[in-house]
Amino acid sequence: MGFELTDKGGVRQLFFEGLETPKIQRLNPRFRSKLLLLLKPPAAVADRIFADASQYAEGRTRRAAYPAELLHITLLCIGCFETVPHGLINKLKAALGEINARPVPITFEETSLFGNRNSLVLRSSRDMPEIKALVKILQRALWRANLPFVTASSFTPHLTMIYGCGKIELMPAGKPYSWLAGNFELVFSHNGETRHEPLARFALSAKADRYERPESQLYLSEKVIGPSKRPKQSAASR
Repeated sequence: MGFELTDKGGVRQLFFEGLETPKIQRLNPRFRSKLLLLLKPPAAVADRIFADASQYAEGRTRRAAYPAELLHITLLCIGCFETVPHGLINKLKAALGEINARPVPITFEETSLFGNRNSLVLRSSRDMPEIKALVKILQRALWRANLPFVTASSFTPHLTMIYGCGKIELMPAGKPYSWLAGNFELVFSHNGETRHEPLARFALSAKADRYERPESQLYLSEKVIGPSKRPKQSAASR
C-alpha cells in the first residue's frame, strides 16, 4: 500500500496544537518514518509466513524475508514524521479508543508482486468487505476528531513477505494463511531501521454491530421492470 505526502514548506515536523490540524501533504523522499494503523497476524501464523517466505527466497532474490514480528496489513497511514509526535498520539488514542467494531476474518491464499520495486505479497482472490469496512470506520473516527490521515487512491488488503525483491516468480499457493484479527495497532515505523515502535493497541469486540455491507448497484430483472417498449427497427431503416 503506497502513500505519498508533500511538504511545500520543506522538511519539517508536523505540529498539532488545539483543534487546528496542518494539512497533510505529499511525501518528501527524505521524510519517510510513518505513523500507521495495522493488523498483525498472531505469532504462530507470522512464524509460518516467515518460514515459507525465507525458504522461497533462497536462490531467487538477495532480499531477506520480512521479520515475523513485523509482518502486518496496513490499514491507514496517519502521516510522516521525523520523530514520534507524542501530542498527536494522545489525541489518536482518545479517538480510536471509542471505536466499537467486530473482529476481522483474514484469509490470504495467493501471492502477487506489489509496488514499484516489486515486493512479494500475500493477498486474497476474494473480496474482503470486513477489513474495508473497518478502514472506513477508522477514517470516520479520525475525521470527526479533526485528526489527520492519508487517503490512498485505492485499498488492496495485502501482507508483504519480501520487500523490493524484483520480478521473481510468484510463490505457489499452498495452505491458506487464516486468522481472526481481534485488535488493531498504532505503530511508528522507523525509516531505514526495520523497526516498529508500538504505541497503542485497540481491541475489536464480537458484541459490536455487524459491518456495513458495501454499496452495490441495484439489479432489477426484466420480469420486474418489463420488456423494452421501444419499437423494433427494421434492418432497412438502420
